[in-house]
Amino acid sequence: MATKLDDKSLKGVIADIPKKGFRTKFWREYRAGACKGSGVGKHMDLLEKLGVPPSGDPAKADLDNMPEIVQAFSMLANAMLKARGKCGKLQSHSKDLCLAYAKQIEKRENAAAELARNADKIKQQQMKKQLKREKANEETDKHLAKLKKEHEETRKLILKEIKAAEVRGKKIEAACLDISKDVNAALNKLEAIKKAWKSAYHKEGADRSKIEAQADKGIRDLTKAFKIDAHAKNVKGALPKLFKELAENYKQFKQEDYNKKEYVAAGRAVTAAKRTFDDARDSVKLYAAQQKIALEELQAARPEGV
Repeated sequence: MATKLDDKSLKGVIADIPKKGFRTKFWREYRAGACKGSGVGKHMDLLEKLGVPPSGDPAKADLDNMPEIVQAFSMLANAMLKARGKCGKLQSHSKDLCLAYAKQIEKRENAAAELARNADKIKQQQMKKQLKREKANEETDKHLAKLKKEHEETRKLILKEIKAAEVRGKKIEAACLDISKDVNAALNKLEAIKKAWKSAYHKEGADRSKIEAQADKGIRDLTKAFKIDAHAKNVKGALPKLFKELAENYKQFKQEDYNKKEYVAAGRAVTAAKRTFDDARDSVKLYAAQQKIALEELQAARPEGV
């Protein structure tokens, strides 16, 4: 059953025609029963089949269908004229509705005819726009590919730097372990010389001067034999500088999914380098102190003036 139009609702319904009025459901909802059988719904269904939206705007439809759309609007105009002719005095609002439709149909038909006449030109313009979009998309794809390549290269460089940090850390660790090994061996040897000296020194008839001289020489020779001076120089100069550079370089990186394995390995190497450096530095200091004590003990054991 059609919805009754009145003075109050008519204006709003007419305003909706260019928005959603080109559908059979809308037409039947508001037209009077007397308009039935005029063929309006049939031609609205055809327009819908040809791709015309509820607004009736032919520009939304396929250009290839435009000649048929023009014809469908023409037939709809005739059907609307027929529907208006069925309206009597009691259907004055439906008559006004038909008049409003007629104006919109005329606009839509003229627009469709214009599109049909210029279809080739419009297609060419659309093709140019499509080509332009495709070119823009191609350029965008190239740009994105370039960015992706640069990103991957950056990641490779970062991984290389992180791995290099691990290598440097392990080299520092190895150097510090060598220092600690030499110094610990020197400490053991120093302790053995002290023990042998003290044992021989107190034997009856011992040549103390000779024993002292041998002990003194033995203690001093340890410095050269175990590269104590070179190690001391390294723990004071080269190694602290190398470790500082390593630590600062490592700090510039942060752990991410792609570098987690390398980052963790480098972190362990840096930590190990720091620990072994501290041990090497402390062992060199300890040896210097122990050597000084041993030499002072020798000096103290000598008679005055010797």
